[in-house]
Amino acid sequence: MLSGVFSPLGILASLLVLGALALATLFQLKRRQRAAWEAFAKAHGLSIADRRMEVQGRYQGRTLLLATGKRGASSKKRHTVTVLRLDLEGALPADLLLEHERPEDKIPGAATPREEVLGDAELDAAFQVEGLAPEARPIILDPGVRQRLLGLKGHRRVSIKGGWLQVEQRGVPASAAALEALVRAPHDLARAVTEAAPALPASNAVGAPLHAEAPLDEELPGSEHA
Repeated sequence: MLSGVFSPLGILASLLVLGALALATLFQLKRRQRAAWEAFAKAHGLSIADRRMEVQGRYQGRTLLLATGKRGASSKKRHTVTVLRLDLEGALPADLLLEHERPEDKIPGAATPREEVLGDAELDAAFQVEGLAPEARPIILDPGVRQRLLGLKGHRRVSIKGGWLQVEQRGVPASAAALEALVRAPHDLARAVTEAAPALPASNAVGAPLHAEAPLDEELPGSEHA
């Protein structure tokens, strides 16, 4: 009996069974992920793409985009990430770039020049900054903003760029609770930024576009199919 199990046909049959089980498990995971994203979108009046894991709309009065994509230069290192973007509503200059990336996710040999500093040792150790206009510094150094920025260091990547806050984590949340948790801290930061910023002139506050058509970071080639 054992000889039949270890025969070429037995081994092939075992591999086919394992492959079928793996595909079934993956299919169930994809279904849970999709159901969770649909539930999150419905709970907040957001729209979800038909064939992509992509949610967008107004979340608690702020433009939100939530999508998945691929990272990694080689096939062995490629992995799925979830990216959250929140509009900062003009509270910080569009030219400002503030970025944090976990050391293990940085491209080997990539230069990380530090030409500008915020003047806060802990923030400067965690974030790279470019285009730091004088009016942006007191907003970033506001105690509420500073605390929430440092609280996001555990994410794979955090950036403020082009008037958007972007937060990235590995994997795809498979429950509505996990999606709520993903959005909560970045949304608190975005709210703290707008609260710390001086009141915008009426022409900017009312007439300025909300960047709804702004693309994701160039390194994110697009949303992953569900």
